[in-house]
Amino acid sequence: MKLFLAFIFVAGSATAAGCSTQAQADAPPEISYGRDICIECNMIISEPRFAASYRLDNGETKTFDGIGELVKHAHRMGEVPAIEFAWVHDFNTKDWILANEASYVAGREVVTPMGHGIVAFATASAAMDFAGDVGGTLMTWQEVLSLEAAENGLIGDHHQGDHVELDR
Repeated sequence: MKLFLAFIFVAGSATAAGCSTQAQADAPPEISYGRDICIECNMIISEPRFAASYRLDNGETKTFDGIGELVKHAHRMGEVPAIEFAWVHDFNTKDWILANEASYVAGREVVTPMGHGIVAFATASAAMDFAGDVGGTLMTWQEVLSLEAAENGLIGDHHQGDHVELDR
């Protein structure tokens, strides 16, 4: 009986450890703000509310100083199909959220580190309120991810042709 109980304990511990490892694999990265570098633009990642990250299906994690830089890099490297998890920060709380669960606001009046003008919110109502304040466009993760990268930033309806000054 003692041997059976020991086996159950060991099996249960291994299962719990496996779940813990999976939870850690699904977790966003830890960023040392003010020290870590955006993989796309080589600028220091200094503001949590803009930072973003993704993990590829091979386990490699990449971090960015903004959502626009994430999209630009993923397209430039051909990695969009290989993104297993992506995370963004809620603009208000600075908490990490899964990118596909966030609501986005994009617009010329949205000031971001590299001028792409895209921020994320954990709730659609917070995104709608912010969009109303700045005249921004509401977007889903799939819409953000489908934006095309250009020399002067991301191309999309939110740029409306005169966003070039912010992208320089």
